[in-house]
Amino acid sequence: MPRIRKFIARRFSLFALSVAVAWLSTSSARAQNELLSALANGSPLIDLRLRLEDVAQSSKSRRAFATTLRARLGYETGEFHGFSALAEADLVGHAWGEHFNNTLNGQTAFPVIADPDMAALNRLQLDYAAALTGDAAAANRPDLHLHLGRQRISFGDARFIGNAGWRQHEQTYDAVSIVVSSLPATTLSYAYVAQVNRIFGPNSPMGRFNGDTHLFNAVYSGFSPVLSIEAYDYLLDFRQAPALSTDSYGARAESRLNLFPDVSAQLNGAYARQSNYGPNPLRFNLGYYLGEAGLAYAGLSETVGYEVLEGNGAIGFSTPLASLHGFQGWAESFLSDPPNGIRDLYARTRYGFSAPLISSTIAAMLVYHDFRAEHVNAAYGDEWDASLEATLPEGFTLETAYADFRGRGAFPDKSVFWIYSGYRY
Repeated sequence: MPRIRKFIARRFSLFALSVAVAWLSTSSARAQNELLSALANGSPLIDLRLRLEDVAQSSKSRRAFATTLRARLGYETGEFHGFSALAEADLVGHAWGEHFNNTLNGQTAFPVIADPDMAALNRLQLDYAAALTGDAAAANRPDLHLHLGRQRISFGDARFIGNAGWRQHEQTYDAVSIVVSSLPATTLSYAYVAQVNRIFGPNSPMGRFNGDTHLFNAVYSGFSPVLSIEAYDYLLDFRQAPALSTDSYGARAESRLNLFPDVSAQLNGAYARQSNYGPNPLRFNLGYYLGEAGLAYAGLSETVGYEVLEGNGAIGFSTPLASLHGFQGWAESFLSDPPNGIRDLYARTRYGFSAPLISSTIAAMLVYHDFRAEHVNAAYGDEWDASLEATLPEGFTLETAYADFRGRGAFPDKSVFWIYSGYRY
């Protein structure tokens, strides 16, 4: 494993070039032409986002304001005998002064807006796709996918493993991963992760988690057309954060029922157990469970849910690799799970409609959370979140959002306002 970890942790800066040179020097003229065609006939990767973020927090003496721009630029080659390659960089900068704590600038009087300036490698990977079964070959649909290098990994609803795409620099993984879909209605995934590249960037002491992490995930949707089951076991091993090294295994079920014309119901449930793993000096066994129900009519949907992450008074159930912004409130008051755990009772309303002269899709959302401790009888506070998003022509989006958390006890009040625009090609 140490040899594999050392190999994967490298940035693969010369890997794709070495493969190309080897093929050009040893293969036939036809193969050379095919390779050059694959390299030339790829696709540019362009993902731009300009965001204004305003944060007021009662425990900080100053109000934070940040205007940041993310330019994510790269290139993905075409396919050559099942192989393809991808390279992508993140360029993040700010305008109009650093009136915020970006986690590196020492501006601790301001609330945190974790978007430091950087020029960082985001992804660099070599991919291979093939058909393992005759049915897949006949349908020209690969059922085996291999990925080597710095890559994006996200499983299910990203509650445990995700890319944390809300921040300007996303979370990626130096890993070897495999996805197999040869079995009927089944997708099996495994990843060996040598390094997690976190949102704080390569210049931050919190920017990397090294270790021997194993991610197992399986999804089966063959019970019925409306039910899918996800099972997983995530073994996290972090040298820089041993207290976050855990073994989390569990399952999630999702179902969707068509009740009447234009009316459907959604029922979701999840359960997991978490214990210490690898270098973690603590000993614990904690639970996680979720129940969620929703109704949808045309463009309107209403969802109520109850999510519980247990705590024992010393440590809480943790999900350090999750896309955390989408859970437990957009104000992100619970990025670190409280030692006494957390109970989150929430309701979410969403309405989507089209405005032909403005946007193909406009989506409005309103969310309410009530937060309480799990291990003891205590209230943490409540939160209202609201957003309005418009999908514009030619790959542009425009969105505004607001979060208002009213804390109790040790949890300070916090309000956040965003307005941002994006472009993706």
